[in-house]
Amino acid sequence: MGNDFDPQKQAEAALKEAVNADGFERQRWIRVAQAWLELARPHPRYTSPAAR
Repeated sequence: MGNDFDPQKQAEAALKEAVNADGFERQRWIRVAQAWLELARPHPRYTSPAAR
């Protein structure tokens, strides 16, 4: 299943919005960028302790 979203580019776009905003709005855009960057990071597969 593919999608058209590149998390890195979305984070960059959110940071550009943050530059143009101020106060609470700027903080919100920074949090959005951080969320996109978190999605872009590879995560190891989770295995429960019981499965080990």
